[in-house]
Amino acid sequence: MPEKGITLVDRCILVTLMIKASPLPQTYFTNIAGIGLKADHRRRLQSLKLIEVTEKPITLSLTDEGWRQAAAELGAEAPKGAGSPGGTLYVVLDFLRRLIDHSGTGADDLFRLQISGGDVISAITAAPSTVASTAASPDADVATLLRRAYKELAAEPGDYVMLSDLRATLDGLSRTDVDAALIQLNRDRNVHLVPESNQKILRPEERAGAVSIGNQDKHLIAISS
Repeated sequence: MPEKGITLVDRCILVTLMIKASPLPQTYFTNIAGIGLKADHRRRLQSLKLIEVTEKPITLSLTDEGWRQAAAELGAEAPKGAGSPGGTLYVVLDFLRRLIDHSGTGADDLFRLQISGGDVISAITAAPSTVASTAASPDADVATLLRRAYKELAAEPGDYVMLSDLRATLDGLSRTDVDAALIQLNRDRNVHLVPESNQKILRPEERAGAVSIGNQDKHLIAISS
């Protein structure tokens, strides 16, 4: 795995993307996570093929190799010079590794679970059957319709499309069904749901078209392939 030249900040970026299990705008790292993400970090991680970066807004997502590198941080020793915060981070990561090993759930599946409060243990132990039942649920049909609608609206695969525009093409479906399908799609690595970085430019219908995932409104969707 490509570790040479990776800094502690680079590792924190990868781990954050893994734990959030979805593409994240750069503003999330700087304004919410408190990670000093700079252009050098983006370029380095891109050159190592660990992340993909899209523009408008600048958004980072893990590649398959990036997932492997991030997962390798689970149970790894804290890098030299990590300090107290870094040392604490790697204690937590080691606990997560042991939790994953005990449950038999892959890191990908664990971090993609939509769980709350008392559902944590049951969600981990039920993860394989949950995935299977979701694939057979009616939501899967709505997800297919969403993918088709996206292809009609996007000029190219990977282009961002407003969810309000996507909903407008599927106005015969209930909001509940569309939201459930969007949350399902968000678990796919090639689907990227992100908030609009400049909230001030959003029109009322664009705000209303958002879907809430992880207590954050997502306004845009991109499907890379």
